[in-house]
Amino acid sequence: MVSPFYRETRELEKPKAQKKLPEIKEPDTIQCDNPKNIVFLSDSFLPKTFTGTELSGYETIKYLRNRGHAIKIFLKEHVVKEFDKFPIYKYDPSDRFCVTQIKEADIVLFQMEDEPINFELVQTRNKPVFLFVHLVDRYHWILQQRINFPMRVVYNSHMTQDTLPTLHDNMRMIPYVDIEKFKSLRNYTVQNDVVCLINCNYNKGGPLLKNLANHMSNVQFLGVKGGYANQIVESNPPPNLTYIEMQNDIRPIFKKIGILIMPSINETWGRTAVEAMASGVVVIHSEAAGLVECVGGAGIMCTRNDEDAWVEAIRRIIGDRAYRERLRQYGFERVRDIQIEQIRGRQELAMKIEV
Repeated sequence: MVSPFYRETRELEKPKAQKKLPEIKEPDTIQCDNPKNIVFLSDSFLPKTFTGTELSGYETIKYLRNRGHAIKIFLKEHVVKEFDKFPIYKYDPSDRFCVTQIKEADIVLFQMEDEPINFELVQTRNKPVFLFVHLVDRYHWILQQRINFPMRVVYNSHMTQDTLPTLHDNMRMIPYVDIEKFKSLRNYTVQNDVVCLINCNYNKGGPLLKNLANHMSNVQFLGVKGGYANQIVESNPPPNLTYIEMQNDIRPIFKKIGILIMPSINETWGRTAVEAMASGVVVIHSEAAGLVECVGGAGIMCTRNDEDAWVEAIRRIIGDRAYRERLRQYGFERVRDIQIEQIRGRQELAMKIEV
């Protein structure tokens, strides 16, 4: 187990007076002088799927709409005709309307899967296509290939940027989280001892949740089912383990818990970790590179397969209130850093689109 090392590890050895940090607020969104017609392409979207990729896409286009841009959404999984006043259409390369809109749009934002057929329409363009990279198992072939349409690459973290280098113009924009929505939970989470895993699939750590609950019978555990992949759910869980269905709004969950475990094998960032830290929930995470970057030493890192380390970390947090409060304060400081980076990334994207 690795102890928290936010700022300097030695800070853990001495108590530190809590200080009131000034609020960080994003400047009021400025209407751009040259609004664009933008098409957003994705496999799925809200309200059908509430995963990090879809949430990040939604926050991005909402920000651009506030700057004055007109945006249409085209999806392979077409369920509803509108979401939050964004018009939604079926992505169909045989449909004239779809072809025309994608070909003639000033900007295309692309976050479909990387099958070459999905690039069939965008490769007919002579205007910019912004490719959003959230995973490291996609786009290898196109990131290193010279292509006949102008492409800009938008990475969601240093981790993806370093793992998937490209010869195209690129930038980094971490996923946006509205931190202010979670701050009101901090007075509730300070005394909570419930340990939670969000998304119980194998990659996220579903098996470890069951093992921890069986090993720590005096601790309450909560498993929140995810919206994708097979959920590793105990059919006859112990009395201290409860499973609930996927939540579109995670705030009621954070209001009830005090510790979030994230024993993922692979992650490129950690939206849920940011939400947790903003809420005052302590984060214990694996050595997955995206989580290490996201949490930035403000939580506790444990090797995914070292079950004893997770047990020790949970016990110390529950048993040492001063230690827990130091972790909470580290989380609040880390969230401030993330807020600054969020503002920078969104503004850089806007500048690239509005040139």
